[in-house]
Amino acid sequence: MKNSQQFSDTQQSAVRRRGLALQISPVAAACAMLLFTAQVCQAQSATAAETKAQAENAQQLETVVVSGIRRGIEASVASKRNSDSIVEVISAEDIGKLPDTSIAESLSRLPGLTAQRVDGRAQGIQVRGLAGNFAGTLLNGREMVSTSDNRGVEFDQFPSELLSAVKVYKTPDASLVGQGLAGTIDMQTVRPLNFGGRQLVFNARAERNSNGQVTPGPGANGNRLSASYIDQFADRTIGVAIGFAHLDSPGQEKHYKSWWWADTGPWGKQIAGVPKGAATLNGFEDTVTASKQVRNGLMAALEYKPNDKFHSVLDLYYSKFKQERNYRGLMSNLGPTWNDATEPVYSNVKTGEVNGDLFVTSATVGNLKPVHLSQFNTRDDDIRAFGWNNKLKIGDSWVAAADLSYSRAKRQEQFMELSAGSVLPTTLDVNVQTGSGISQITTPFNYSDPSKILLSDPGGWGRDGRSNYPMSNDEIKALRLSAKRDLEGFFSSVELGLNLNQRSKDVDMMEYELNLKNGRVPVAVPSNLLLGNTSLAFGGIPAVLSYDVVGAKDALYNQVEVGADKTFARHYGVSEKVSTAYMQANIDTTLFGRPLRGNMGVQYVRTHQESNGFVWDGSKSVPITGGTDYVDWLPSLNLVSELPADTIVRFGLARSNARPRMNDMRAGFTGVSVDPVIKTWTGSGGNPTLKPWLADSVDLSIEKYIGKRSYISYAIFHKKLLNWIGEGKVLYDFTGFPNNGKPPVQPISNIGILSTLQNGNGGMVAGYELAASLEASMLSKALDGFGVVASYSNTRSTVKDDGFKNGIDGLSGVVRSLSVYYEKGGFSARLGQRYRSDFSAKTRGIFYSEAISNINEETVTDMQVGYSFDAGMFKGLGLLLQVNNLTDEPYRTSVSVGNGKNPDNLMPERYTTYGRQIMMGVNYKF
Repeated sequence: MKNSQQFSDTQQSAVRRRGLALQISPVAAACAMLLFTAQVCQAQSATAAETKAQAENAQQLETVVVSGIRRGIEASVASKRNSDSIVEVISAEDIGKLPDTSIAESLSRLPGLTAQRVDGRAQGIQVRGLAGNFAGTLLNGREMVSTSDNRGVEFDQFPSELLSAVKVYKTPDASLVGQGLAGTIDMQTVRPLNFGGRQLVFNARAERNSNGQVTPGPGANGNRLSASYIDQFADRTIGVAIGFAHLDSPGQEKHYKSWWWADTGPWGKQIAGVPKGAATLNGFEDTVTASKQVRNGLMAALEYKPNDKFHSVLDLYYSKFKQERNYRGLMSNLGPTWNDATEPVYSNVKTGEVNGDLFVTSATVGNLKPVHLSQFNTRDDDIRAFGWNNKLKIGDSWVAAADLSYSRAKRQEQFMELSAGSVLPTTLDVNVQTGSGISQITTPFNYSDPSKILLSDPGGWGRDGRSNYPMSNDEIKALRLSAKRDLEGFFSSVELGLNLNQRSKDVDMMEYELNLKNGRVPVAVPSNLLLGNTSLAFGGIPAVLSYDVVGAKDALYNQVEVGADKTFARHYGVSEKVSTAYMQANIDTTLFGRPLRGNMGVQYVRTHQESNGFVWDGSKSVPITGGTDYVDWLPSLNLVSELPADTIVRFGLARSNARPRMNDMRAGFTGVSVDPVIKTWTGSGGNPTLKPWLADSVDLSIEKYIGKRSYISYAIFHKKLLNWIGEGKVLYDFTGFPNNGKPPVQPISNIGILSTLQNGNGGMVAGYELAASLEASMLSKALDGFGVVASYSNTRSTVKDDGFKNGIDGLSGVVRSLSVYYEKGGFSARLGQRYRSDFSAKTRGIFYSEAISNINEETVTDMQVGYSFDAGMFKGLGLLLQVNNLTDEPYRTSVSVGNGKNPDNLMPERYTTYGRQIMMGVNYKF
């Protein structure tokens, strides 16, 4: 067999297209009305201001210093206005004052951005409707590693307290290395010499989950602590900053899942007692999880600037994240098993129609052996980042810079489950929820009775338990050299640079089966391991037994490693060497008497990528490698025109890319065999020769500024996809693979069909965005202190990648946010809400495999109330009450119906609630 096999670089697939009509929502209409109101208010105030100008100039003006929410908005608006690109910005005050346990929560409120929740926490960030893998993520301008299985950064790993600002670039420029196709998120830590003096800040918050403790394990209470120190020495030539943030956050989850829906009659298996043509709910699970998330973050910066010619900054970032999850629940098959001995029997059947399909809505189902499942899962993440930046001014016109960086992310997990149940079959009364909600299950059997619940294999899975140990290691080394020369004339300066980036990611997972030491004979849980009962009343089950999973595993089970013939695809590595040379000319001139600024430039990006993995040759796993080289030219143009009446028009034109998901690039195959019908080799696997997503983008933004903290903007964008990645089938040479059929089938040829990811071309992503930040005092002085920040975005795509509802991973057609705040006299209050429409995304499935989920629309609401003492003996002290997920918004997914008459009919799948996150705390600054 060949030890090294490669894919063809020329394999492509056809692209199917579809379009979505633009729609206007009430939020968009409200933004338009706000723009009109703001224009009227400004026009009215302008005349009055002119008549009073002379009198006001004769008076001594009082300097008004704002802080808190309004100061953060002011800093963000100023940064947005002064940028040469289309950007969104969060300032330090924004992060410090909003109820955010991580930077992910803060980012999710920016125009055109939204978050994907994982375990109830905002984790992944989508920019302009595209999944996190389409966006570049930087820390202090350097590409950042990820603890996920791919490139997408898990933003809940970054404490908001340790960041000074975050800038999201929606249009790239040539000097922005590590950019993404959707946008680029640059997280920035503090620079101590930017502060006027010493600063000490302490924060402490107590936290409680409103669900209470749902099962034995971590409790419902937690805490959050942080401290930072900033100072300057040696006549302000040396600056030091140190920050520490500790998070101990409880998670208390109630979860229901419908396994699958189908009319199984056309498959030759009509379920006994089910009317012909009726679809059934073919399985369910009711579970609860008590978890604890502990994160310790550390930031440090050392800054040295002895004069105007030399500037050096050394920055360090460290984050340690530990999670423990205790899971208990009841689940059961309700559909056909294709085994007469275990087939379910339906009686007392009632049916109803949903969107043209007939469903069983209630029934008594017999001959079942529900599974009582208990899990103990842990996760340990370790992120380290180091950067050293030096700038030297040479003569009057040149500035040379060198930047050296290193970052690493390690993840280690443990997944352990044990099953138990009744020895004899039982019955369930099922009241099926065909809309949003939870099906109700009742049973005469007592699943909390330790004498009746036996550790065993009631589901017939061939094992009594399972244990997996996934691991990943992601590492980036980079060196950047650049030189900038000031010019006079149309171009204000020119910059040249070279960035060398080397990245490697290794993924591994050991798998074990757990079987009872007594020959797999069902056995009761020892009394010393019992932990009481767990309520599943939300799903109709009064209680289930709780016990110590780790203790039971250690005392009663043997652990046997799963054979390499079943796990070889779990081990792979991907490495990349990316060299980026760029040139950028910055523009600062006038056009028709109006200021014009911006930049134009180009990146030359050369990539060498390799992947290694394994295939099975019939007796052992054999290494396999693959890879490719390619070059991309990425030109960019940004123009900013300042028009009268504080109006700015921005135009962007660029080619940008997003490198493939790293697990899609893995070498190695699964399921290799000869199809007995078509007598052709078939298999599935990754594709190490994938080339990146590539798009030509056009952006236009119009921004109207009204004072320091008010603006309104309208932006449109269009991305023409020159290259994309989707599921497909390609021809592949299977020479050397074992023919293990029983009996072996002689193939027509060694050239067979491989199901894999491949490049295609054509399609587009386009949309528009409305955003506004307005102070109510523009309408009336009586409303001083009130304000609103709102945004609305609408995105559509013609790409149709199989399995994704809107064609592309993570695409929500509509995203909107609204925040209303009041801040005056030390008192502050804020109510915020974010919404995203339905979308499909790749998520972790069973046993850590990847699956596509159809995630329903959701609206998440947060609130905050606080008071800061600005004078007196308590000056610098602040009090805070905040509630995240105020309405306990459920996480819901949907799934299609097998053999349904309506192909667009989606039925409920998951319904999970995480409870409200309630925090009270104090902060002190001096």
